[in-house]
Amino acid sequence: MGDSNGLAFIFGALLAAGIAYFFLGSNGKTSSPAILATTGPVLHPSEYRKFKLTKKVVLSPNTARYRFELPTPESTLGLPIGRHIQVMVPVNGSPVARSYTPTSTDNDRGYFELVVKTYESGAVSSYLHRMQVGDEVSVRGPRGTFQYKPNMVRALGMIAGGTGITPMYQIIQHILANPEDKTRVSVVFANVSEEDILLREQLELWAADHDQFDIHYVLNNPPAEWTGGVGFVSKEIIQEYLPAAADDVKMLLCGPPPMVKAMGALLGDLGYEAPRVISKPDDQVFKF
Repeated sequence: MGDSNGLAFIFGALLAAGIAYFFLGSNGKTSSPAILATTGPVLHPSEYRKFKLTKKVVLSPNTARYRFELPTPESTLGLPIGRHIQVMVPVNGSPVARSYTPTSTDNDRGYFELVVKTYESGAVSSYLHRMQVGDEVSVRGPRGTFQYKPNMVRALGMIAGGTGITPMYQIIQHILANPEDKTRVSVVFANVSEEDILLREQLELWAADHDQFDIHYVLNNPPAEWTGGVGFVSKEIIQEYLPAAADDVKMLLCGPPPMVKAMGALLGDLGYEAPRVISKPDDQVFKF
């Protein structure tokens, strides 16, 4: 009996050591960040973890929706609403990282999605464009300082340019999915041409189904039959389609830096608090 107990102990010790070696590697470090993610939060604020591309849907000639697999079918990304992630890829042998806001939420289990527009000079967006199903990217997060809370204000105004719609989309989706959240949301969405309008179908479905949400498009180069805004977002457009400055109103901005800077100046002229260079969560005008 004593000998069998001793053998069982030795076998158990060897088995435990073997498992530890398999998961940690001979140097005591994890061999795969993605494996680590199965035992705790999927995201880590400083450690990059790998996620596999499982689906890619082309939305326009230069834009696609990318779906990445989480460690288990029940996993959620765990990203607070209003925050973003950092995606790192190898470019010419060196790591390059860019920030993106998923268009999925924690109601989506087993995966997260990014809608990304490919730019010719964009190192990370070009890498994503070339990815095939089964390829991996490295991700860490949450990043950013803004975090949405239900009914935090009476009304949210949003001005987005191009892919700057993605953090707005995430917040809108969260608000409209919560019957207890009565926040009114108004969006001005600016693009160069009609084909550049990302996520348009879903945005218009939401506008049709929810009285608390409306959206107005502005195009630099509109087609002949266009009935929306034309040119650049102006003071008059802001006054007509977005809430007036008040203590219970917040304005969110995301888009190309020159546009965001110009919008901050216009909002200041309209009575909003001047935005900071780096926004803080309680700012009346928050820049993503």
